[in-house]
Amino acid sequence: MASPMTTEFWPIFPHKSDGVEEVKAKGKPLRNAPTAQQLDQTPNAQGICDYYRLVGVDEPKHLDWRKKLGGMLLREIGGKAYESRWCQSLLLELPEGYRLYEHIKSKADGSTKTVKNHSGGGHDRQDAYLYGYPQGPKKRFRSPVEFFPHLLWLATDVTSDYENCTCRLCSPYQLDLEKPVAKQEADPPKIKQENAPTPTPTPGAVVGRNPIVQIPARRPSGGTPVTQSPALKPATPKPTAPVAAPVPPQVPVVVSSPLPQPRSMDQQVDCMYNRFVCRTGEVVWFFREKLQAWGLGLIIRRWQPHGAGTRAYVIQPLCHPQAHPSTEIVSDETKLKPWLAWSVPAFTNAYLAQHSTLTYDQIDWPAMCGGNYGEGNAEVDASILAAKGGDSTYTPFERLKTTNNMAYEERHWNGIYFGNEKIWTGDPVRIRIGPQATANNGSDVMVITNIVERTHPAQPQQVGPPTTSVYVVGDIYSYSTLTVTDPSRPPAPPQDSNIPIRMREDLAWRNKTLIPKTRTMGCWKLIRGQTRLDLPDINGRWYETSLIFQDFFQISIDKKEGGLGVWMNARGDASGIGKAIGLRKATRIEAFGRAIEKNTQLTEGLEVPADIGQNTSPANDLQALEIGTGDPSFALDEFMNLDGMDGGNLGFGDDFNFS
Repeated sequence: MASPMTTEFWPIFPHKSDGVEEVKAKGKPLRNAPTAQQLDQTPNAQGICDYYRLVGVDEPKHLDWRKKLGGMLLREIGGKAYESRWCQSLLLELPEGYRLYEHIKSKADGSTKTVKNHSGGGHDRQDAYLYGYPQGPKKRFRSPVEFFPHLLWLATDVTSDYENCTCRLCSPYQLDLEKPVAKQEADPPKIKQENAPTPTPTPGAVVGRNPIVQIPARRPSGGTPVTQSPALKPATPKPTAPVAAPVPPQVPVVVSSPLPQPRSMDQQVDCMYNRFVCRTGEVVWFFREKLQAWGLGLIIRRWQPHGAGTRAYVIQPLCHPQAHPSTEIVSDETKLKPWLAWSVPAFTNAYLAQHSTLTYDQIDWPAMCGGNYGEGNAEVDASILAAKGGDSTYTPFERLKTTNNMAYEERHWNGIYFGNEKIWTGDPVRIRIGPQATANNGSDVMVITNIVERTHPAQPQQVGPPTTSVYVVGDIYSYSTLTVTDPSRPPAPPQDSNIPIRMREDLAWRNKTLIPKTRTMGCWKLIRGQTRLDLPDINGRWYETSLIFQDFFQISIDKKEGGLGVWMNARGDASGIGKAIGLRKATRIEAFGRAIEKNTQLTEGLEVPADIGQNTSPANDLQALEIGTGDPSFALDEFMNLDGMDGGNLGFGDDFNFS
């Protein structure tokens, strides 16, 4: 039994893998692991055991591999800033599809001896091998040092081009570059030198508790000759030579990526500032004029009745299948709020409140509507369940291209319905990583440049369609502030044309208040370029403070919080799936099942409906309003915390609270 790990480690998460558990050999499936004969532990006629065994994730050998890999990865990517954690880092798990086996060979007489290496154990031979490389079981890694260049490539190369990997399996012709130290027959005698200069480590090599790794030069995809990395040699003291001054480390320059070009009118409008807060196909909270209550519905159409600055939405209320309400038109965005702006209230029916894990399709709606489950508002409860169901789904749309990468097929999409929101390439999104991940206030955002869905190879005895995973690629920005010594002459903000116009305009609005009141100015700082994140690492869409969170921004300024007092829910909070990708749905309408009519259709574009014409007028002229003033009869803090309001006006009962 493995002893528990008591030392605290800093976890490193592998977000990308090319590992596979099965490959095809001559058209037949082949396990990417030791053969059944190699796994057989039966002694031979001489009583010698020679076999392979799978190493458990909690065994010392598995932990040793992951400690070394985590330390090397943090050292190579994080640099000196994280030097104190190099020896306390742990790769939380091996990349998906990779598994560690050990080769055990014992003597016939049963005697053992201790092997003092990374393998450990008490057998004659106990080497470790990492299987999972997509070219089959004959291609395996023999040590953490040997696997590390491949792991580094997985973590840093967003193109997934094997030509860029420098490991011995991807670049077999660079083996002579990867030999760091020539083999010596015997250790040279030690010579005491009182005033010998301190040996200078070779550039690129790090000496410490972790193994020494020499990273060969990355080979360009276009066939450019390889530039050899500096060879790693034993440092030889030269008393007569002057000691060279240390060269300061070069800080890599992070360059932002060009924004994808909009491919439709809807995408173009959604890239613009102060046009539409909500989008076609999204679930929103909307104020139902006839009921004088807030409800949940699906936006199926939108348009501009009087040109830019005016909005109108057609919304299909979510409901039980016994009676579907007719669509409603909302032309006042103060009566329309994003799904993640509010927390879902408790069910009105006591039975549903006690069985909160039930889904929409598990409810006997005729019995529920007939009162067999007790008192409550079936329409309200059905809308909550339907919205939770949509929150646990995703649907990519508008495929751009399909590529084949080793054993995978990768589909590149222009957008994705993620939960109850619609996300385009070029959109800023709130993310779960970074120092502000738990605060969830949008101070770290990713601007998405690519959405990729990967189809995994079918596994033995797999039933149903192949499994898929989705990841996004983009630049990560962090919100920070700069000191302004003279508010009458503030410095010009850093220029970055690749920051979306929505983020830039919102920042200009913030600085109009920040500079005179706090003598600081906000800016978006690019911290990581072209980073890959798994889809569940996204919290949801990023929304402009100037359009929805004006009151909270002012409160944050008054509390000297720098304007960072905004809080929003994350996708998965309501449905309880947390950091999980959820169910893939073929179409957006399919995500809501019987909660809407079967013939419901989403209408893209901004054309005015023929049966409405130009008769729809906004409840208040949005063009005449200045940004940040809003409707004086509506305060944002009221709908974010409605404890003091009359529950009867909400349609959800007295216990309807928003967080």
